[in-house]
Amino acid sequence: MAFRSFTQGSSTFHLRYLVFAVIVLNIFTCLFSIADFTPSNFKSSPTDVKPSHYTNGLEFRFTNPSAHPVSGKQTGLVLTLVRNHESWSAGRSFPDFLSIVQGFDYPMSNINLGVLASDKEEFNAITDYIKQLPGDKNFFRQIHVILREKDAGISRENRRADNAQRDRRRLIARLRNYLLYTTMRDEDFVLWIDSDMIRVPNDLLGRMIDSGKDVITTATRTGPSGGFIDLNAWVGERIKPNAEEQATIEKGGIFVPRPKSVKFTHELQEEFSELDSVGGTVLFVRGEVHREGVAFTTNYVIGAGWKYEGYDGIESEGLCYVAGFLGYKCWGMPHAIAEHSEN
Repeated sequence: MAFRSFTQGSSTFHLRYLVFAVIVLNIFTCLFSIADFTPSNFKSSPTDVKPSHYTNGLEFRFTNPSAHPVSGKQTGLVLTLVRNHESWSAGRSFPDFLSIVQGFDYPMSNINLGVLASDKEEFNAITDYIKQLPGDKNFFRQIHVILREKDAGISRENRRADNAQRDRRRLIARLRNYLLYTTMRDEDFVLWIDSDMIRVPNDLLGRMIDSGKDVITTATRTGPSGGFIDLNAWVGERIKPNAEEQATIEKGGIFVPRPKSVKFTHELQEEFSELDSVGGTVLFVRGEVHREGVAFTTNYVIGAGWKYEGYDGIESEGLCYVAGFLGYKCWGMPHAIAEHSEN
């Protein structure tokens, strides 16, 4: 009798839960019918500009749900820095930079794009352009735009002055690293392109990937027939400071690194020629290399003491210096010539 009573109670208990589950299911069915929430009706929209989690800057991220990476192809992250609208060079803007990236013979659905602007007006111009870009013209998986208002106080006209190099390149290194660490996710490679590049060979990216090499840069000249300009990409020996210059360095003074016996990328012969240093105009870095801590050094690391600067190896040059200690190598492509703005 006791066993029978327990069975009856248990059946009543389960019946109540069954009725409750049916009621809940009906409610959810009605709600979804009213909303007409089906995959075919769901459309993503650009993420609004929001405060950065890291600084008092801003961030904008657009994710394209219709961009599906091509199987068997590596995924990559294309990055660039822009100070303000002048950084694209005269008569150019963000769409011109996009045309360079989209000109690669490589599926854009395998590419993410990251831009860091140091000027709010330019940040707004870039994000406004992305928001109005038609879906069939936005081929990237994701676009991430960051506003980080930092400036070395050096005009574009004076950026090549000897006494401006340390502060200028320290800031560039800081901004490159910030952009890299904020945007990089699971990509197989990172491709840095300066904002004022005007032409990059369409087959370059595929050749870099297929080479299997760690860090690669191109030869860079001004315009289609100008001189070669990327003098941060070299192999050989550089001048070291003498005793007097070393004392100046240790007191915080300026020492400008200079070549002693070097060859620059465009002076080499092989399709891929090993380098001691690279520049950042067009720079390919395997994702693994960046993930293991190889980044852009924010001070002159060669010859540095505990409390004073070294005499060489800042920014992209320092990247190769660090990479070498981890067993990675830097390479130049002398015959792959990219073109930089003449102004």
